[in-house]
Amino acid sequence: MSIALADALEDVELVEGRTYHCQVHGRQVEVRVLAMPQDSAGLSEDDVMLDPWCELPGPPVVGVLSSQLVARLPFDVPEVPASEDTE
Repeated sequence: MSIALADALEDVELVEGRTYHCQVHGRQVEVRVLAMPQDSAGLSEDDVMLDPWCELPGPPVVGVLSSQLVARLPFDVPEVPASEDTE
């Protein structure tokens, strides 16, 4: 018959911050009792830092783009007859 570890520890008085050791079926078992995490609701406005504490560098400049104005398209655009335009 097996029972869950949580069920077995229900009746044990555990102290926060302590580590317990025992031997079960020839194996060493360690149980560490951790502190409960604080609620984020318990934080005040002063606890939250919104401004960076240092200057962060910008992205590096890899290359420069250049553009050219083209007077006409590099290919001829065919004219579409007016009768095909309405369909």
